[in-house]
Amino acid sequence: MMVFLADENIEAELLIQLRRHLPGIDVIDVRDVGLSQTPDDVILQWAADNGRVVITHDINTMRGLAEDRVRAGLPMPGVIIVLENVSYGAAIQGIIRYAAGQISDIENRVVFIRNLRRTLP
Repeated sequence: MMVFLADENIEAELLIQLRRHLPGIDVIDVRDVGLSQTPDDVILQWAADNGRVVITHDINTMRGLAEDRVRAGLPMPGVIIVLENVSYGAAIQGIIRYAAGQISDIENRVVFIRNLRRTLP
């Protein structure tokens, strides 16, 4: 199972709900490891050093820095960007889908979790 590092812009309630739906998930908050108010490049380095996929809402900075790491040949376990308008339910389902896999499934990739769109018949 993948292990995760939640960026400080991820709401505590989302982490609570995630743990409720997937007991035993290994997700830690940046604040719990002394990375509060830390630049994103340092967070990505810490995540790489510790083999953790980053979960964030930060599409503007985190995406580019993650892609820069890949281009530079630096380790990058992966980044999951939960778009801002995504419901907790959709975010939890998306993260759980990735959690069941291996880091190699997302390594060197930035993926997005979006709300599911329903189409009318």
